[in-house]
Amino acid sequence: MKTVLAEKEQFIVDASGHRVGVVLDLPTYEQLRDAAEDNLDVRAYRAAKPRVDAEIARGEFTTLADYRAKRSRKAK
Repeated sequence: MKTVLAEKEQFIVDASGHRVGVVLDLPTYEQLRDAAEDNLDVRAYRAAKPRVDAEIARGEFTTLADYRAKRSRKAK
């Protein structure tokens, strides 16, 4: 397989000459996908943080040790 690196941006245009798409090399595409996933993770964290902070402030949490003890009791 031969790898060809584009030195200029490559666009797909419609019959009127309007840009409707872009051609990306695979590494650039994968970087963009990873960045988009990271962005979704950050947004989810920021959305959940106030609720979780409030639950912790109210004492509504379980320690890891308590969780493990409960799980081991259920497994028996």
